Formats: sequence, C-alpha cells, structure tokens
Amino acid sequence: MTYIRLLMLSIFTAVVLLTGTVSAAETEKPVRKLALVIGNKTYEKLPVLKNSVADAELISGALRKVGFDVTLLANADKTAMGRAMVDFRNRIQPDDIIVIYFAGHGIQANEENYLVPVDAALGSVEDLPWFAIAANEVVRQFEASQAGSLIFILDACRDNPFWSGKSKTRSIGGGTTRGLARIASNKTGTLIAFSTSPGAVAQDGSGGNSPYTTALAETLVEPGQSIETIFKRARAKVVKETEGKQLPWENSSLVTDIVLQPRAGEKAIIQASPCDLAAAHPSDPDRIGPSVEYANLDPNIAIPACEAAVKQDPPNMRFKTLLARALDKAGRGEEARDLNEIAMKAGSLAAYHNMGNLYRKGLGVEKDLPKAFELYLYAAERGHVEDMSNVGYMYMQGQGVKQDYAQALKWLSLAAEQNWSWALDKIGLIYMKGLGTKADMDKAIDYFQRGTNLGDRGSMVNLASLYMKGTGVKKDNVIARDLFSRAARLGAVAAYINLGNIYAEGKGGIKADPMEAAFWYTLASREGREEALKQLQGILTGLSEDERQQLDERLDDWSRQKFG
Repeated sequence: MTYIRLLMLSIFTAVVLLTGTVSAAETEKPVRKLALVIGNKTYEKLPVLKNSVADAELISGALRKVGFDVTLLANADKTAMGRAMVDFRNRIQPDDIIVIYFAGHGIQANEENYLVPVDAALGSVEDLPWFAIAANEVVRQFEASQAGSLIFILDACRDNPFWSGKSKTRSIGGGTTRGLARIASNKTGTLIAFSTSPGAVAQDGSGGNSPYTTALAETLVEPGQSIETIFKRARAKVVKETEGKQLPWENSSLVTDIVLQPRAGEKAIIQASPCDLAAAHPSDPDRIGPSVEYANLDPNIAIPACEAAVKQDPPNMRFKTLLARALDKAGRGEEARDLNEIAMKAGSLAAYHNMGNLYRKGLGVEKDLPKAFELYLYAAERGHVEDMSNVGYMYMQGQGVKQDYAQALKWLSLAAEQNWSWALDKIGLIYMKGLGTKADMDKAIDYFQRGTNLGDRGSMVNLASLYMKGTGVKKDNVIARDLFSRAARLGAVAAYINLGNIYAEGKGGIKADPMEAAFWYTLASREGREEALKQLQGILTGLSEDERQQLDERLDDWSRQKFG
C-alpha cells in the first residue's frame, strides 16, 4: 500500500505569520491559526489503511507546537467530513491562517482527486462524485473564505479498488497515470509541494508513520526555518530515507519567505529583495520570490542590486550566489568563482551549481567537464533539480563521465518528476532514438507532449517534427506549424528554420508565403544558421521594395517584443 502526499499552500496576502503574532511593525492584531485534520483508516468497503490516523495525529501535534488551534477528526464518514468542513469554514475570520489536512484513501479520476470517507460504497468510477469529496472543491470553498492563507495537505492512499491488474497503484479514469493529479490554485503567491512528484508513488516506510509525514512534522517545528526551507529540508530527509526512490517536489510563486518560528531578532517575513527579483535561479533551493531565467538575466540590473545586498548582509550566502550568477552572465568568471568558493564552504547548493557552470564553460577557471559533473552531482544528490537534469544529460552525452544511458534516464527522470521541462524533452529523445533502451514512440510522444504542456521549446520542436513526418502520430502539418510557432516565440532556432521551410514550400496544404518564409529565415540566419541564409537570399530577390520594408518593420517589432 502506498501513499501520496500533496501539500498546497495558497497565500492570499503577502504578509502573514504562521507562528503566533506578527511584529508590532506589521500589525497589532494577533494572527489566528486554525487547522482541521482528518485521518481515515478503518474503511467499511475499502482496504484498511496503515498510517493514515497516525500520520494525522503526528501532523496535529506539530501544528499545535507552532501555535495552531487544531480540530482532529478520525474515521469520518461523508456527513461528518462535510459538517466538519462547514463548521470550520464558519469559524474563519479575516486574515486567519488555515490548514486542512486529510489522510486516507484518495482516488484520481479524470484529473480530479477525491477524498474518500470511511462509509463510501464505491462500485465504479462514476460513483466518486456521489460518495467522495472533490479536492478541488475543498480548495475552491476555502479560497472563497476571508482567510489570510490556506494550507491544504492531501495525504491520500492510492490503492485503486477499481484496478484488477497486476499493479495496485494504477490510477483510474481512462488513463494509466499513477498517483493523484496536480491541484492548481488561481490565487497568486502559491506554494505547491508534493511528497513525491505528481503522478508518482510515495512510500509508507517501515515505522508507524510515512517518510514524508515524519520528515514534514520534524521540519515544521525547527526554529528559524522559512516555509520553503522546511519543504526543502523535508525533501532531503525523504530522499535519504528512501535511498532516492521518493523525491518530494515543490512549485512556488511566493514573493515572501515566511518563518514559522523566528529566532530572537529574526524577521518572520522575508521579502524578496531587488537582488532576488533580478537574479533568482529557477531551481535554487534557497530562492525567495519569482525566478529569472539565465537568458533573461540582465547583469546591468542584477550586479548592482546584488552587490548592494551583499554589502548590506555579508553573511547571507544567497546574495553571494546570486551575485556570482549575475557576474557569470556578464562574463566576469574569476569574480564569480571567488564568490562561489565562499558560498560552497557554507554548503550552498546554488554555489555548487554555479561553479559547475563555470567549469563546464571554462569561464574564470580552466574548462574541466569531469569537475563540472562532480559539482553538479553533489548538488543533484541534495535536491537541486536542474543539476539532476544536468547530471542526466552529461551521462547521456558522455560529457565528463562515461556515457551511461541507464544513469541518464534515472537522473533525467528525477528532474522530470519535478516537472523540469527540459528533462522531459531529453527523455523523449532517449525513447525516440532507443538510446540504451527499446525505442518506444508512444513514450517519446508522451514525454514531448508533457514538455510542451510545460512550455519547453525543445519538446515543442521535437513533437512538431513528428507531426510533420507522421511518425508515431497522424501526419498533420497544421499542428506541426502551430507547435513550431509556439517554440519560435520562445526563441527556438530550429523552429525558425522549420517555419521558413513550411512557408517557402507551402507544405501540407499550407499556402506558400514568401514574406512569411523570409521573416523566419531572417531570424534563423541572425543566429548563424547558414542554410537559412542561403534560402533567404533566394527569396529576397523576388520581393519588392515595399515588401522588404514591411519585412524590416516586422523584424523590428519582433526585436522590441523579445528584448523590450
């Protein structure tokens, strides 16, 4: 029997405190903290669960230690669950911090997660809306309250009573996805954390509580830890406990860090600084606020912002690694190296990642791919998602390490399970080309589609190419063109060339358009693609002066939209 734990934190207002009263400077009114914890174990029609009530009790104790007023409900039928939720909602006052925790059977059907009461008499998938409670509806109802923040913890067993095959953890609802579906919130400033990646399986462990619940309860009560740090520390514990078989996952758009138990003299709310906003890395475990892709990082803004942050707070390693990242982008490798070395001694994973990049490029240090691999591996083993992807890719290519497709697939999969979209594309290539495994176009297409759904331009290009050729899918040049167009807007050079070819040749019923072809060939030629330049030269000779002027205007518009 296995468990999935989904923790969803939706912060409706930026400044809240989860551990008592905020400082007088923030507000004079204490912030109330309420929690509803439900643990269902003894089911009438479904298998009895192992840890659900014990996990609910463990979380209740941890929440009480950090100041929550906890209502604990065990082995609740649907009426009791519904009444408890209504009563709980009616207690909510403006700015309250709310936690709802459910441990018990949870089933996914058609991308909806259902919390199953102990009296549920489920005969088929169609019975779920009648006998169970939709998780998304719980989120919607409490988001509509006046709460200042909402924490929704779904700790649900995935044994599927409708599955009669060999696997007991296969989801229902017309798909073969394992586990529960993601839960989304329309509220800004959210943190979504999974005990394992969406659609994957988690473990019960050998004790009375699951590895994730144990780790989360322990880290919740540690003083001086921010919300995001708590999740990261819990993840590291779970990875160690399960020997890498279970990898917790988070996705955050928070612009503040909330410290559960501030130490004396420390702030309860840590605002994202100008340095964070200018240079924060997407997968930095210590990130505060939204991230900045390397391609979009402006060193002219980031360097002075981060220099000021380092000067103001010299012991803070986060600012040093962000400054190092900005210096890297500016080509100032030696300065970046020196900062990274300081932060590495303090244990910063971001610094190990940064230094791996320097050795990979030979910037500020002598190029050394084995050294880069070693640094990436250190960070990857401790939860740095991009370095999981980097390690996988270097195994795939034989860069700095002996080529090993099995290891490549392992590490890329760990990154993909956390929805690192670049890794999804590379796994798709492994299955498409049969690298170290049997070629499987269905799997390749699935990974390319998942990457596409997450906005990865490489996945879009590869999926579009399959539609162009009719490989593994029904040939459809219209879909291919649309995918290439999406990838092109994200700066994929291969998409520029393919779009140029489509419009130059009028492929698949798409009308030939020399002006459109010239536009995409120009963009590709600007990126150094000689084949595009040759095609462009042939088209330009047939364009009128007015058409060339229109082309130049459109190219200018493209540049302004891309670079601001």
